[in-house]
Amino acid sequence: MNRKYYGKLIFELSHKGRKGYMLPKYGASDNNPLSNLPSEMLRSQKPELPEVDELTVVRHYTNMSNNNFGVDTGFYPLGSCTMKYNPKINEELASDSRLGKLHPYQPVNTVQGVLNIYHTLQSALSEIGGMAEFTLNPYAGAHGELTGLMIIRAYHQERNDTKRVKVIVPDSAHGTNPASAAVAGLSIVEVKSRPDGTVDVDDLRPLLDDTVAAVMMTNPNTLGIFEKNIPEIASLVHDCGALLYYDGANLNPLVGVARPGDMGFDVMHINLHKTFSTPHGGGGPGSGPVGVRKGLEHLLPNPRVVKLADGSFDVEYKNNTSGQVTGTLGNFAVIV
Repeated sequence: MNRKYYGKLIFELSHKGRKGYMLPKYGASDNNPLSNLPSEMLRSQKPELPEVDELTVVRHYTNMSNNNFGVDTGFYPLGSCTMKYNPKINEELASDSRLGKLHPYQPVNTVQGVLNIYHTLQSALSEIGGMAEFTLNPYAGAHGELTGLMIIRAYHQERNDTKRVKVIVPDSAHGTNPASAAVAGLSIVEVKSRPDGTVDVDDLRPLLDDTVAAVMMTNPNTLGIFEKNIPEIASLVHDCGALLYYDGANLNPLVGVARPGDMGFDVMHINLHKTFSTPHGGGGPGSGPVGVRKGLEHLLPNPRVVKLADGSFDVEYKNNTSGQVTGTLGNFAVIV
């Protein structure tokens, strides 16, 4: 390891007069692009930038990158979004130029393979989650939460049960839960946790009435503890006419072991960057598929990929849904 460069700021490596670039010099002439700028937009002093050669810059940022912890350099014991392995081959497949040149409004007969990918993933996620059907449209996990809550609102409105305007969230909930409920136009009620970190069922009971639209839960919860009372909670929630929402933030430890749908959850979202191989969006492309139990499929947002009797695929739009949350079918490269 080169101690000369390791651990130093780029300014500490600066030496006056050193350069790592060559730019053409402009004089005060009509050819100078700066000559037409208003004086108030020009600096009175030169910017304080480090003066380093190109090799120093390369070494500095290479050493900086080695300070980042990742699956290529060490063992990762915890974390969901940021500490997950994204297989390199999946990155290569998703960046295939033949997929990147497609257009979302191409005729469906020219993109049957693409629609097959959508339908296959929808079916796989339904099996994993124990749900009847999934939509891949939402652009992120939080967007998936909002979509799920829109489905729940549409469910109650379809039944003319318009007084259900409350969403119950645990005091340990991820911050997007109350935020998504608020964006969906619902009010938030907090339920307390027991000393062991799980939801206090005794505190939940008196909160459940005919004004509650849904209860949002994560399992394992945000504290990393498995909510063992889910069947009882699901029964209480359904008895009061509300729906139970599963936040898929911590789905990883359940995959292949247990399914939210079997526990009694009615609606769920999955963060593809947490449970599967897509990279964390970091504000960029993401995906938050939403699944529903049997009886709620018609409320999934438009458009939907469906398999026809002849084995081909089509993109379907219906009137009696929860609406439309994206321009087309979500982030295709992320889904791949």
